[in-house]
Amino acid sequence: MSKKSLRELVDDNLGKPTGTNLSDELHIRELEEEPPAVGTGLYIYKQDHVISAHKREFNQTRKAILKELSKESNWKPFALIRETLVDELDNLAEQFANFSEVIELCKRNLQLFSLESPEVISFPPLLLSGPPGVGKTRFMSELAKVFGTDFFTLDFSTLSSGFIVSGGSSSWSESKPGFISESIRKSRYANPIVMLDEIDKVSADLRFDPLGAFYGLFESHTARQFKDEYLDIPMDLSGVLWVATANQPERIPAPIRSRMIDIEIKPPSAAQSRDIVKAIYRELLEANAWGKHFDKELDESVIDAFAAVPPRLMKLGLEKALAHSASRTPSDSRPIYLLPDDVNMQDKQHKPAGIGFLASLG
Repeated sequence: MSKKSLRELVDDNLGKPTGTNLSDELHIRELEEEPPAVGTGLYIYKQDHVISAHKREFNQTRKAILKELSKESNWKPFALIRETLVDELDNLAEQFANFSEVIELCKRNLQLFSLESPEVISFPPLLLSGPPGVGKTRFMSELAKVFGTDFFTLDFSTLSSGFIVSGGSSSWSESKPGFISESIRKSRYANPIVMLDEIDKVSADLRFDPLGAFYGLFESHTARQFKDEYLDIPMDLSGVLWVATANQPERIPAPIRSRMIDIEIKPPSAAQSRDIVKAIYRELLEANAWGKHFDKELDESVIDAFAAVPPRLMKLGLEKALAHSASRTPSDSRPIYLLPDDVNMQDKQHKPAGIGFLASLG
């Protein structure tokens, strides 16, 4: 005789009605699921809180969102330290030589958190300050890939209200959950990297400060009780890895800035830029099947040309130059060499067109 699932047994013995309520569904799910090992992740919120809020709610939109939340897993595992992680960070340092201080901080934290099992990836809230174009966003995206966790980013230069960050009151017809709660729901892990881009450019509303939530979120003990105003459910966000960026850090309110480790990111030096170009080129060839068709070494003049490009544009420029070199090289001629003309062709593509008679002067 075939074995029945726990859900089938419950249905047979209790005669489950068609309209099973959320409490019954939750109880059955809890009985069916194996409890996770202690310390390997976080319960982001309590299902009982969601069900209780769902029962009390009359707003049908919020009621539907709470029902969705009750059906999601409230457990998120931690992204953990791997044996190869330090070596991978060293490789990342080759592509982002001007981020060496950030990488060293990450390595120090890995050494500390690897002393205790489970070995959780963690670092304190960071503020990366420096001029635009030095590669802050791309670095953090690549760091998240190396850590094996998820990456979310919010552009603060366009914000004027805290509603977008931490939700708006459900009594308002247009309200919805905020960026923070939506990001942790989408994340596969309890410790994703969340980047607050250009936090110095925020235009604060006197009543709804977009930075207001971070007074608590940047402190682990208060981050355990974060509430999205729309959901109104306590959430444990103590595992989130916060990173803010700023061009003018002095514009950030002192109480917020004091909660972060401020690291200045300078443009790479000439020598660092050359090393970054070579590292990105090598990474492109190794990461793609088509890479085997290209010469392993770059011409010095090509390196010089790309070394003058802002770091955030180097990879895109190299990809376009590689495509151009492939298009001009006969199929029976291998390896394909990247030439200065491939780079110059990029310059011509990006040259802005003039207006009227000025166009003929280009």
